[in-house]
Amino acid sequence: MGDLHVVLRAMTEADLARVVAMEAASHGTPWPESSFREELNAGPRSRAVVAEEEADGGRRLLGHMVFWLYDDTCELMNVTVAPEARRRGLGRRLMEHLLGEARLAGCAQVFLDVRVGNAPARALYAEVGFLEVGRRRGYYSSPDEDAVLMSLSL
Repeated sequence: MGDLHVVLRAMTEADLARVVAMEAASHGTPWPESSFREELNAGPRSRAVVAEEEADGGRRLLGHMVFWLYDDTCELMNVTVAPEARRRGLGRRLMEHLLGEARLAGCAQVFLDVRVGNAPARALYAEVGFLEVGRRRGYYSSPDEDAVLMSLSL
C-alpha cells in the first residue's frame, strides 16, 4: 500500500477526539462525537475500525470506518481517509476489510451511499465490485447533493 504501513484495529473511546477531528477536516457534514460513541456501544451489529500508522515514535490515525452487519446484509455507514493519506491505497484496504468481515458474517449483500459528486470514492467502490443501484435525492447537505446508492452481491 504505497509507503503506508497501516494497522487496522477496533476503534476505542480513546480514538474519538482524533476521529472527530478527521471527520471535521474531511466532510461538510461530519458525524459528531456522539454518533461514534453510539456505534461503540451499539453491540455486535456495529463495527468501528481505525487505520493507524507508526510515525515518529507514536501512532498517527489515517482513517476510520463504521459498518453494520445485520441478518444477511452489511451496510457501510461512514468511511474517511485523512487528506494526507488519500490516493495511497488506504481506501481500498478499508473496503477489503469491510468485504472480508461481511463474508465472514455470512452477508449476501453490501450497501453504501456516496455523494454523487465524490468521483474518487465512486470509482473505488466500482473497482471493488459495487454497482450503482439507485439515487437518494437531496440526501446530503453542506453542500446539498444527491446520494448514489451502491450495492455489491457477495
